[in-house]
Amino acid sequence: MTEKDIKKAMTALELTREQAIELHQEDEQIDKMTVTEAQSDLTAEQKKAAKAATITGSKKRTKVKRERKVDSRKKFFIDKIYDCLNGCLLDDKPEKVNETEIHFTYIGEKYTVKLIKHRPQK
Repeated sequence: MTEKDIKKAMTALELTREQAIELHQEDEQIDKMTVTEAQSDLTAEQKKAAKAATITGSKKRTKVKRERKVDSRKKFFIDKIYDCLNGCLLDDKPEKVNETEIHFTYIGEKYTVKLIKHRPQK
């Protein structure tokens, strides 16, 4: 503690020099305490008030299950690609996963066609 801090405490709180030094030493001890040490000195009522004061009040949000919108243009293109693949010499029939994706096998190797619609640039 500096002399400046002592004088400041003496004038602001109207304390004697010894009281200001004692106050500063107590403050340093409190600053070094952990949360559990600080709460151990509290009464049950004070602990309850401290707990109530620390509650943030934010609630967890529940996730809403949203129905995915089907893009009709993507579906149109995937249907056309699917029809073309059906006419090819594939190992087995192509499989539509959804309106954007097709899986098929050609000469023992698996392939996936995925249609991506890019957003317009701003």
